[in-house]
Amino acid sequence: MSQIKTTIRFVTWVSVLFFISCNQSATTSEIRKKDTAQVVANTDTSAIAVYDPALDPLTVAGPNGKLIQDSLGIKMFETWVKPGELAPLHRHPDHAVYVLQGGKAMLYSKDFPGAEKGMAVEFKTGDGLVNGPITDSARNIGNTTIKLLEIDVHRPRRD
Repeated sequence: MSQIKTTIRFVTWVSVLFFISCNQSATTSEIRKKDTAQVVANTDTSAIAVYDPALDPLTVAGPNGKLIQDSLGIKMFETWVKPGELAPLHRHPDHAVYVLQGGKAMLYSKDFPGAEKGMAVEFKTGDGLVNGPITDSARNIGNTTIKLLEIDVHRPRRD
């Protein structure tokens, strides 16, 4: 239990640092002697990833998922896939993943080069990744249950 609490604290700190690093400092113009930049408010919402509740990772996980927190456009949840099971097609916005319990999976995604027809991936316990939007599915092809702590971030993108 203390390992899960430590893991959640770690992922929370990494997420906070990630979000802080994604935003420019408000004091940038104070550092410059002469600031000639023009500030323009972007009200265009077309860059916001479209949310489809039918493809929400936690929704399609069904009994293989558990919501931890959902606030401020950030959803933290745990999912698991037992040996032989399929994680159905789902869509992530910007997201981070921490591997609570590793295993082998076949990943399918048109958004990830090489995974269109399936790509074998080994998730190692303790590994993490941060990724942009992706639509994918996966089948556990190993002998252990794969458990992931996932954090989906619904926010406007500045590509």
